[in-house]
Amino acid sequence: MTDHLQKWNFPFMKTHERLDKYNAIWLSVPAYHDITPKTKSYEEVSQWNGKEMKEMSQYQLGVVTQALQGGSPAQHPISNRPIECTGALLEFYMYARYKSHNDATLCHMEVALHRFHTFKDVFLLGRAGKRAKAKSNTLRTQLMKMRTVDEETNPETWTASKMR
Repeated sequence: MTDHLQKWNFPFMKTHERLDKYNAIWLSVPAYHDITPKTKSYEEVSQWNGKEMKEMSQYQLGVVTQALQGGSPAQHPISNRPIECTGALLEFYMYARYKSHNDATLCHMEVALHRFHTFKDVFLLGRAGKRAKAKSNTLRTQLMKMRTVDEETNPETWTASKMR
């Protein structure tokens, strides 16, 4: 699960120009108890073992949250969704690692999974196939061109609220 989550986070960070900040924060995670210091960015690691995945689950939400902080107020709703999705999936993962479950833990797992499914669409571009990615990128490019034309032709009436 954490591997999939990372594979979804990366295209999102790249699209929103946060990948450099994400990698810098990733590399700055200090050694603590069973967490080993990082010498490579996430992209540079060619293979992960189970211990590293378990370790990553302990700080992944913090790295995502820090990487998405800042930016304009218009970006806050966008950046809150991957934080919610990441937190929900990691919460489910942590409960799933329990050795035994009761009604309460199963209920918490169900709630976390429901929250994950509510917010997972934020990573759609990262999960899409080649055809869907190409279509999405084409649509995004067209919308950006339309916004630029609108900005240039109507500078006095164009507002930031039209970007939404």
